[in-house]
Amino acid sequence: MSDGQPLALAGVHHVRLPVSDYARSLVFWRDLLGYEINFEFPGEDGPAGIALKHANGGPHVVLWLDPVKAKQTSGFPWFAIGCRSAAEIYTLRDRFDEQGIAHGGVQEAFVQVKLPFVEDPDGHLIGFYVVP
Repeated sequence: MSDGQPLALAGVHHVRLPVSDYARSLVFWRDLLGYEINFEFPGEDGPAGIALKHANGGPHVVLWLDPVKAKQTSGFPWFAIGCRSAAEIYTLRDRFDEQGIAHGGVQEAFVQVKLPFVEDPDGHLIGFYVVP
């Protein structure tokens, strides 16, 4: 029973994304965004999932091998990651442009700028917003 007081929550613990191919997904998350492998979830024929962490404040991400679900959820805007400055948003845009990764372009936002609709290798949409 609720006493009327809101619960004390502490942000997002992690996000789990279905992926069709670990190697392709790791190029995006590790090589472009700077994530590191934290640990693997064991499966029958290799890892069932790979937990990623970011050394500079990004949310924890779990890549879960599920090609069917990855295809079904392609095109959905999953979540947005905060960046510390507009300069970081522009740097991300340039990295994605260099790799031919589709996105919605840098746009004005309530807090400076955002880079929405960045496509991961399975077509999931991820945004980047300035969070001061």
